[in-house]
Amino acid sequence: MVNERLKVLIVDDAQLVIIRIIELLQELPSVEKVFGAVSFNQATDCLLNNTPDLVLMDIQLPEKNGIELLVYVKKHYPMVKTIMLTNKAGFYYKTICEKEGCDHFIDKSKEFEKIPTIIETYAGEKYYTMIKS
Repeated sequence: MVNERLKVLIVDDAQLVIIRIIELLQELPSVEKVFGAVSFNQATDCLLNNTPDLVLMDIQLPEKNGIELLVYVKKHYPMVKTIMLTNKAGFYYKTICEKEGCDHFIDKSKEFEKIPTIIETYAGEKYYTMIKS
């Protein structure tokens, strides 16, 4: 089975984190294009101009936080999958993100290496949905 290729947006205020994730994702055959944004406003611009299939976002962002971005994505782009990727991985933040519709919640300090596997799973789901309809 061939997976559908994904467009991915990474939103993190740390440019080094964005670069590291881009390096991870460029090795995946299921990823077509990766965009990066360091703020809420850059992320919403990217969503408007290059609607991705998947958004990885940190909670800590300049301007507005990642939870506000999650709410924005789920309201305006409900088909886009969302992954919170954060150091604020406590129960409090996880519960809020799940309540707002987050599809996946990752602790940067403990689960960073799981990102490629999760992305591949979403690519497979997109492919399955396309052939099913």
